Amino acid sequence: MKRLFCILFAALLFAACTAKPDTAEKTDPKPEPTKVPAQVLNAEIPEITGYESFSDVLASKLLDGTANKNLSPISVYLALAMTAEGASGETQQKMLKLLGCKTIEELRGICGAMLETLSIDKDGSSLALANSIWMTNSLGGVDVTFDGDYMKTLADVFRAEANTVDFTQQSTKKQIGDWITEHTRGKIKISEDALNFDEATLAVLINTIYLKDAWANDFYEGATESGTFKGLTGELIVEYMNRLDRASSIVKGDGFLRYSLPLRRVGRMTFILPDEGVSLSDLLASPESLHALLTGGESIRADVSVKLPKFKFQDRFDLAEPLKELGIAIAFSDGADLSGMSNVPAKISNVIQESYIGVDENGVEAAAYTMVVVDGETAMQPENLPKIDFHLTRPFLYVIESWDGTVLFIGTITAPAFE
Repeated sequence: MKRLFCILFAALLFAACTAKPDTAEKTDPKPEPTKVPAQVLNAEIPEITGYESFSDVLASKLLDGTANKNLSPISVYLALAMTAEGASGETQQKMLKLLGCKTIEELRGICGAMLETLSIDKDGSSLALANSIWMTNSLGGVDVTFDGDYMKTLADVFRAEANTVDFTQQSTKKQIGDWITEHTRGKIKISEDALNFDEATLAVLINTIYLKDAWANDFYEGATESGTFKGLTGELIVEYMNRLDRASSIVKGDGFLRYSLPLRRVGRMTFILPDEGVSLSDLLASPESLHALLTGGESIRADVSVKLPKFKFQDRFDLAEPLKELGIAIAFSDGADLSGMSNVPAKISNVIQESYIGVDENGVEAAAYTMVVVDGETAMQPENLPKIDFHLTRPFLYVIESWDGTVLFIGTITAPAFE
C-alpha cells in the first residue's frame, strides 16, 4: 500500500512554553497497515446528534480518570469532517453518523459556523483557527489529480491554504513543521513520527486552533501556596492558586460539584470535583454520565472558596482503534471509499492527536493538533450566604468552552505538575 493522504489537524488552546517540532527522519521501516477484523467493521455507531453529542461520546471513550489527559474534541471533529468531505458511499455515511449529521451539507454548516464564529483577537485574548493543504502532483511517476469539488470545499468552507511540495525532501517536513509551530505559537513539541512523510504521501491537511485568555477575575499571585494533592497513587505537594468568589453560583450534582471560572473574552473553564469517596472514573463511565457532569445538578448561590492547582503538560492520543470501535472501521479497511478526494483508492491508516495545556494565575493557554493519515494505492455588597469550599485537592475533570458553549478542550487531572 502506498500512502495517499495525510490529514494533519492542529488544534490548540492554552500553553505556556515554546517548543520546536522534532523533524528528524525515522530510520525504522514502516509497518504494514493492520487488517481490520470483520467483526470490527460491523461495530455499531452510538446515537450522536451534532457536535456536543460527539464531544460527549469521544471524551467518554478516551478519558477514564486514571491519568492526566487533555483532549480537543473540536480538533478531532474538524479533522474527520475534512476527511468525510473526500469520502463517498457507505464510508461517508458512517462518518457522518459518527459526526452527528444526516448529510454532508449539514456537516459543512456546522464546520463553517465554527470557523466563522470561533475567532477572537483583542487585548491579549486570542482564539484563532487556520487550515492548509500540502499536496504532491505526482505519486510513483503517475500524475495525481485532486477532485475539483473537494478542493473548492476545502477553500470555501474550511478556508484552507494550498501548497504544492515534494514529500521526499527534508525541507518539506521543515516547512510543514514551521507552519504548525507558527499557528500553534510553538506550544507543542511534535512527535518524530507525526512528520513521517515519504514518496507515497499524497497530501497533508492541517487545521490549527489556538486559544489564550486571562481569567475574568485574576488570581493574586501572592495568595499562591504549596499544599497537598491526594493523587491516585499517593499524596503530592503542588502549588495552589487561591481566591474567594462572593455571591457566586456553584452546582451540586449527584456525587460532584461543578464550578466555572469565566475567561476575559473567549469563554470559561469549568471544573468538576467528585465528592469525597466518589471515583472520577465512575463519573466518566458513559457518555450519558459525562453529559450529566457537564449539564446536570442544582445551582446553589454561595461564597465559593477556590483552590486550584497550577498545571501544565503535553498529551497524546492514538485514535485509530477508538474510532474503529465508535463505528467508522470501514474507513480504515480495504473497503474504504475515499474517492471524493482524488483519483487514487485510499483508506485511513492512523489518527493521532497531540496537545498541550497550561493553567496558572494569569489564565489558560493550550494547543492541539489532530492528524488523519490516509494511505492509497496508486463590586456588590456581601450577601449573607453559605460558604462552600471548592478545593481541587483530588482528581478532577475540566472543560474549556467558547462563549457559545462549544467544547474546545476537556481533560482530567490526577497528579498536577507545573514544570
